[in-house]
Amino acid sequence: MNKNTLLLIRHLILLTILVFSSTDIALSQTVKATRKDELSKIRLKRIGEFEQPVIGPNHPDVLSSKNRAGFETGQVVKIDGTYHMFINEMFERPHRDMRIAYWTSGDAIHWKRQSTLVESIPGRSPSNPRSEVWVTAVEFNEDENAWNIFYVAYRAGDKTKDEIEGNDYAGRIWRAKSVIPGRKGIAGPYADMGIVLQPDENSQPWEGQQAVATFNPYKVGDRWYAFYDGHNHVPQGPWPTGMATATKLSGPWTRMPEGHNPIPLTEIFNENAQVTELKDGRYLTVFDSFGDQEIGYSLSTDGIHWNHETRIKVQSQKNLWGDPGDHAMRTPLCAIEEEDGTFTVIYTALTSKNGKKFYAVGKCTLGWE
Repeated sequence: MNKNTLLLIRHLILLTILVFSSTDIALSQTVKATRKDELSKIRLKRIGEFEQPVIGPNHPDVLSSKNRAGFETGQVVKIDGTYHMFINEMFERPHRDMRIAYWTSGDAIHWKRQSTLVESIPGRSPSNPRSEVWVTAVEFNEDENAWNIFYVAYRAGDKTKDEIEGNDYAGRIWRAKSVIPGRKGIAGPYADMGIVLQPDENSQPWEGQQAVATFNPYKVGDRWYAFYDGHNHVPQGPWPTGMATATKLSGPWTRMPEGHNPIPLTEIFNENAQVTELKDGRYLTVFDSFGDQEIGYSLSTDGIHWNHETRIKVQSQKNLWGDPGDHAMRTPLCAIEEEDGTFTVIYTALTSKNGKKFYAVGKCTLGWE
């Protein structure tokens, strides 16, 4: 075989490699674009709802526990057919007098109050760092063989520093661990293990004066991520969301860099984002958003990059028991993927009857269109 023939064969081989490489790159880009396009077309719809609150002001356990204002934020998990709800009770003034309670149910409709897990410290003031406590997450920690709850503790505003007395400042995220080991220890009691995220030299400008507000961990592969919120009171700004990450649920937790934070879930407001890893490998988050009787949700293929919100009504006109208004419909506590592929959503919403306001607990079922 002469030299010219060898050169010709070599050029043909190189040309073949380039053609196939170009085809692979184009195919990869097409697949990614298709997946993104398909994700944007997937939508949830309400396919069922309970016609009234599942926990309202006249529930026997609400009356016996002297819960006068209702419920706000928290998380529901399902284990072996039982729903476990960790939720804040506003036992006196709405969004001021707080405690963290634990409830259970076999059907997400009939609920039984089991215990109080964490109390705020009486005497709301700038010097009381636990003037309010707000539970936002519960996760099982394999490393500790114990359940962890995460909750926010705030101080009140200091008027001597031109802060608003009625607002929340300097949120600190506490981690507490179940005293009884194993998954059966979910009922508690829980012992504080320390603060995992708080205002410090690593705080980002968008977080504002309220941050750190809410904290909701979830796992992607071998790494943990968490949504956390912020808000600036003066001048008043929006309620953006960022992400933090850690190799262990117990921490240390590190804020993801600016540029990634804040993430563009919504234009103005979102809160208490709860994440579900779907059976098909995608991730779904539901959260408090604007809109009458609406919540927001977002989908992600990798658990790190999220689509802009889609809003969905969780009450229909025939069962419209929640008040209208952007802040009347409050926070979803879960989107539990059931065996039949539907999602159980538990949420809180303001209801007004006979001049009395109460933040009740509702239930609906979502499914894919």
